Amino acid sequence: MSISEIIRYVYVTVGVAVVLSIPVILIRRYYIHKDRQLAHWKYKLADNIFLFYIICLFQITAFRFGGLGWSLENMMERKTRVNGTPLVFIWNWAVKKRWWYLIYNAVGNCIWFVPLGVLLPALYKEYRKHFGRTVFIGMVVSTLIEILQYIFCTGVTDIDDVIFNTLGTAVGYIMWVIFDCGRNLISKRKSRHIE
Repeated sequence: MSISEIIRYVYVTVGVAVVLSIPVILIRRYYIHKDRQLAHWKYKLADNIFLFYIICLFQITAFRFGGLGWSLENMMERKTRVNGTPLVFIWNWAVKKRWWYLIYNAVGNCIWFVPLGVLLPALYKEYRKHFGRTVFIGMVVSTLIEILQYIFCTGVTDIDDVIFNTLGTAVGYIMWVIFDCGRNLISKRKSRHIE
């Protein structure tokens, strides 16, 4: 996949996600958050960003509406591929020095899941002290995406994607821990100066 195709994917993904996010956010605001009117605006904003990210994630990887890969013809003819052998393609690309494919597949899949690892503990307290729980959610979300890719025939159902997506969630969690520790240190120093 070329850089121009990636830019097109991102552009269409954001457009589709905006169209899908607005009604979902409005419905959630009315029905779910009706009882939580006192929630801080920063939390509400972060919650909506998280929802937008999840819609983008599923759009660019599994659904691919808007001319990105979904087609009824592919589904009817079952035009799909499955890779169930871990890291074989990655190894072959490294041996053959096909760096673009290697970086696009490995690093790209990690990067898409870093926000999940950051936003889960940032928004939900039950994930803050649980690295394993957060990474498990990343693995489950990634596996669901691969299953949807197989059902909708929108990409290669690939075990490598699950591995790198899960790794990206772990990296995101570690980034959040570093940020949180830094924020706590700064707040402790400020409180000492006030005293």
